[in-house]
Amino acid sequence: MTALAKIEAPSREDRQNHALLTLEQSLALDSETAMGLYAAHLNKYMLEVFDILGLAHMDIESAEGPVITMRNGRRVLDYSGGFGVLGLGHNHPRIIAAERLCHDRKVLDCIKIAPHKLQGALAYNISRFLPEPLNVSFLAVSGTEANEAAMKICERVQTPKGKTKFLCFKGAFHGKTHGPLSLTSATDVQSGFIMGVPKENVVFATYGDIASVREVIARERMQKGNRIIASIVETIRGTSCHVPEPGFLTEFAEVCRENDILTIFDEVKVGMGRTGKFCAFQHEDVVPDVVTLAKTLGGGKRELGAMVTSQALFDQAYGNKNDCNLHSSSFSGMGETCAVGIETLNVLEDEGLIERADHIGRYLRAGLEKLREKYPRKIVSLRGKGCFQAIELNFGQQIAEKAIDIRTNSLFVTYETVLIGAMARELYERHGILVHFQPGARDLLHFMPPYIVSEVQVDKLIDALDDVLERGVADATVRFVMKNIKRVLG
Repeated sequence: MTALAKIEAPSREDRQNHALLTLEQSLALDSETAMGLYAAHLNKYMLEVFDILGLAHMDIESAEGPVITMRNGRRVLDYSGGFGVLGLGHNHPRIIAAERLCHDRKVLDCIKIAPHKLQGALAYNISRFLPEPLNVSFLAVSGTEANEAAMKICERVQTPKGKTKFLCFKGAFHGKTHGPLSLTSATDVQSGFIMGVPKENVVFATYGDIASVREVIARERMQKGNRIIASIVETIRGTSCHVPEPGFLTEFAEVCRENDILTIFDEVKVGMGRTGKFCAFQHEDVVPDVVTLAKTLGGGKRELGAMVTSQALFDQAYGNKNDCNLHSSSFSGMGETCAVGIETLNVLEDEGLIERADHIGRYLRAGLEKLREKYPRKIVSLRGKGCFQAIELNFGQQIAEKAIDIRTNSLFVTYETVLIGAMARELYERHGILVHFQPGARDLLHFMPPYIVSEVQVDKLIDALDDVLERGVADATVRFVMKNIKRVLG
């Protein structure tokens, strides 16, 4: 019997009397009770989405490395990777040790009226991984907040010149706070919101197409220069897993500099070693004006992001005592969070995990290539780099149409949603593999293993994909629809 199983769960009487749950009681909640609380007090509609995918009642006891262990002993390989958070996997021992060290020494976490030495140490460590002159950081708590900081520093420098617009790319994702949301079009997440940057202040180019970038800049010319403050680009598309052609980022930065447009490279999802370099842009000989990081920077345990720029650009924006705190955040640079960030960067270096990500990425790609050769009609293409890869699937719509008519059901929207959901659920239920897909790319299965995953564990993923593809999309679809029959039929 596990330690958790011995803990007494809250009684019905306790819940009816509105007694607070203790931490031990919270950890001991059975799945049904926990999900009841989730539905009542968080987001019951999101819970429905999890339930459709068969994930609403994961009774998780623990997680370590790439493995999630259920209370019934079932072990699940996590290739969803926290959408990029889990570069080191779950509960890396050195990250836990760093947190424990902070606890044992009662390290100061929060001070707002004085500097914290761990903030400077973390910012120094980040700068060691980046090319000159990227050596000044603003510490954030998420990728979207890092992108917000990037946008604001560029505005401070450029708006005095009469510049008023951001250039971004169609199908991009940069976050969901009001500023980055204005530059996000990968999915329909803008509906019903007042944009932080008005629509007339955002212009769009085509990703990977330098001629498109030049055309947009040409349209924004004014008497002196152009109207564009900055251009932001995902170095690899987070939603579509699209890697631009070699040289695109270099030429993009050159074009922007020729036109006095600052460049922001969004490395939130693919930075921190995931592609086999610390940042994906480092596969080319190019340096942006600003780079944003997050996700893996927190070691899988902490909410941590960073906007990194040059001292010169920082000075132009905030270079005096009156303006130096114009952009700030209550929870940026908390002591223990910085400690985790410091240790994360040391783990990457000491354990050679950036090189490991490159090796595992090549090993994974080799396995996926074999599957593509075996199933040329089912796998259209392979995408990504390093420990962020995806397969594009060729879904014959008639397969789903024969299974059931979903055209009037709002839960599924498209046949592609049913088919990709069926594939993801099959991998989880039959093989204990967690993968994910994005609403903006419903024909792609994404794989984001931690860098510490073994070749044997990669083989398990490839074997699972082989089995599901061999059984066929129709088999997966029928099983998926039958398990969601009430939702489909209303």
